[in-house]
Amino acid sequence: MVANTGIAENIPVAEDKWDHVMDVNAKGTFLCYKYAGMQMIMQGNGRRIISASSIYGKQGGAVNFAYTASKFAIRGLTQAATLEFSSRGITVSAYAPGAIDNDMLADIATEDYLTRLLSRA
Repeated sequence: MVANTGIAENIPVAEDKWDHVMDVNAKGTFLCYKYAGMQMIMQGNGRRIISASSIYGKQGGAVNFAYTASKFAIRGLTQAATLEFSSRGITVSAYAPGAIDNDMLADIATEDYLTRLLSRA
């Protein structure tokens, strides 16, 4: 099973989109792990669970507070799931790509983060 969901936005820490990003990225991954793990245990014979983290899950990103936290959460969830499922023959891992040229990256790159942040000062 591959949990390859995620959203990213340049969100100043003062904006209230934290829950939305955490729900999609961290909670979504948790639910994938939970239900895939339950199904794989019922089926037996072990399996593999893979998830998409990010380079931001290894080093913080200045304008991506919620995104960075959510991707660090995926690393922790992956480590915990590995410990819980390994005795059942289920391996759990996460990959951490850098920026990928797609529509989400293009949307972030066109936002004027500093202008939005300074307009609140």
